[in-house]
Amino acid sequence: MRDHGAETDFDQQLIACINAMCQNDAMGQTLAFLRNDGKLHMRHINTLDLLGPGLDRYEMVLFDGGNSHGDRWKHVFFPAQRMHYFVYEDL
Repeated sequence: MRDHGAETDFDQQLIACINAMCQNDAMGQTLAFLRNDGKLHMRHINTLDLLGPGLDRYEMVLFDGGNSHGDRWKHVFFPAQRMHYFVYEDL
């Protein structure tokens, strides 16, 4: 899939999510999932921490986002596979 731009798309979408979560009217949280001793553990992280090294240590990153205008969305990233999925919640 890397030949078809999956790596570039992953990076662009990740940066777009980070930017969206840092807007003045942003609402939501960023959750990271790590595997430890065979179990998946979730923790809340600072969104800007994803700009530094170490993204690949997470098994999954979930942006539970929205804004004060009522938009709501989820975007989940799988760093090791460079895959991501977006879901817009139309209420």
